[in-house]
Amino acid sequence: MPRPIVHRTASVFGTLRNRELRAFWLSDWVSDAGSFVTFIALAVYVNQLTGSPAAVGLALALRSVPWFTLGPFAGVLADRLDRRSVMVVSNLARAVLVALLPLTRTVWLIYVIALASGCFAPLFRSARSALLPLVAPRRQLVPALAVIETTHQVLHTVGPAFGGLVVLLVGARWAFFVDSASFVGATLFLVAIPARGRPEGERRPVRSELSDGVRRLFATPPARAWALLEVPLALGGAGVIALLVPYVRHQLGRPGGEYGLVLAVAGLGTVLSSLVIAGRDERHSRTPWAVASVLSLAAFVAVLGNPSFLLLMPIAFVSGLGEAGIGIPMSATLAETLPDDLRGRAYSVVNSMTELAAAVGSIGFAWLGEPQHLGVAPAMALASAVGATLGVVILLLGGAAIIRRREQERLAALEQARSERAETELDSEIRHTH
Repeated sequence: MPRPIVHRTASVFGTLRNRELRAFWLSDWVSDAGSFVTFIALAVYVNQLTGSPAAVGLALALRSVPWFTLGPFAGVLADRLDRRSVMVVSNLARAVLVALLPLTRTVWLIYVIALASGCFAPLFRSARSALLPLVAPRRQLVPALAVIETTHQVLHTVGPAFGGLVVLLVGARWAFFVDSASFVGATLFLVAIPARGRPEGERRPVRSELSDGVRRLFATPPARAWALLEVPLALGGAGVIALLVPYVRHQLGRPGGEYGLVLAVAGLGTVLSSLVIAGRDERHSRTPWAVASVLSLAAFVAVLGNPSFLLLMPIAFVSGLGEAGIGIPMSATLAETLPDDLRGRAYSVVNSMTELAAAVGSIGFAWLGEPQHLGVAPAMALASAVGATLGVVILLLGGAAIIRRREQERLAALEQARSERAETELDSEIRHTH
């Protein structure tokens, strides 16, 4: 008899009894909390210095540039080097660079430092994504992915609120030191995880390995479908986020730090849906979450009605509900369908595509948000509508069918495994009885 969803969700979190996975999880918590501080502080700081929505969009977009320029090559390195060491070096380098941000009030120099710090992000995330399936025991891979992704999304609730609070208390300029310290703290947890050494596999020229990674990712239909679906959601979502600061500060007349509160409410929706996914994944299809992720992005079309700050909260909450619908299922599907020696490249390719879309969304929709163009609210609604519409197109053009077939196969395999375990347990009981 299936266990209630609450019990299944609690058992998913039981994977944290694994010491290495727990260290991995704590490192994520510390690093993510600090990253939200810089994310909010950077937007507010640049807005304070320039007063321009386009300048904020550019600052956020520059953090994405390394993903689609260096990102694919970072994946090759993650498949060649010890992944824990890659993560440690990346963290320490970013700690130094972020600590330089409050030392300047020159906007172009802020852009350069943000770009330099961002260069280590694709290297870190590719190594992180490839290391996680090695840290988690094989049978606990999907629950471990769900735990990591779910608890990461908790930061979408407490992280923005924490970041906004730090900015409100000490100011955007000095809040960057908090993120710098968080990178150091996260590294202390990472060194508790034993090194796994370099991944096995044939070493070929970088270009050959990269092209092979791209080819095998897109030759795997379920991984391809989820990866392509995330692109328009990143495009529209980045446009919305880039315009939230000027919307909160200029259109609603609220302090810049309250931008973090809006993101926190969106994160609450993400956390709730993440917990539901984690509790249902073993017995239910992920297909509805693909649809939910698209529809939830459309919630920000409602800003055309010029909602107050209070009414903006439920809009953000609905939008957040669908974010986990793309993150957790995609991460799990890539880990399930791709071999270890390919994962670094596969994750880097997916990250590159989504970050390129995010950069285009941040710059393009922020430019449209300037007063001489559409204005903030219409541009935000357009970003929401464009991302959701393109997502629907991908689902209708075969994405939904591919995901549905994969889920039918996955659930059938899980049901067979449960039946075999039940038979084994029954035979064991019979032998003990006799």
